[in-house]
Amino acid sequence: MSNSGDDVGPPKRVTDFHSISKASVGQILGLVEAVDEAGGTADVATISSEVDMDIDRLGPILAAAEFLGLLEVEDGDVRMTDLSRKLLSASVRERKSIVRGIIDDLPVFRRVTEMARVAGRPLDRREIVDALAASVGSHQAEEVFKALVYWGRYVELVRYDSESELLSLRTPSK
Repeated sequence: MSNSGDDVGPPKRVTDFHSISKASVGQILGLVEAVDEAGGTADVATISSEVDMDIDRLGPILAAAEFLGLLEVEDGDVRMTDLSRKLLSASVRERKSIVRGIIDDLPVFRRVTEMARVAGRPLDRREIVDALAASVGSHQAEEVFKALVYWGRYVELVRYDSESELLSLRTPSK
């Protein structure tokens, strides 16, 4: 369920943030648009052909879109959700708000934002990576950190200065 204030949201909450570390916002939106253009449901092979991407490259993007509750994949078919329809009809600002609601519900993201709130100061990259390692393992912690920064910036929840390696929370604009 999203925090965006209405009942449209993913039917289940997957807790593996790692899946969205392999895809960009643009790739996911492009995939959702391709499924929409195919009538809202299509088989994976058709979508693969439509977006001119082999299944191996498409897989992580599909997984990320499913993780976010934007697509459902079952028995080789890809289907849009109510949330993806809402996202496609939204303005850029509304899209960010919708994705922010989804991201805000993710335990790994919530943990980092709570760490920053409690600390009351910007957090150093190393302290975040160390905290992430406790839940996702040290081999994935750096990758998940990069995804947190990428998605957190997109939805206007965090700022990250790559020179000082400090992450801080920001108040999203309405």
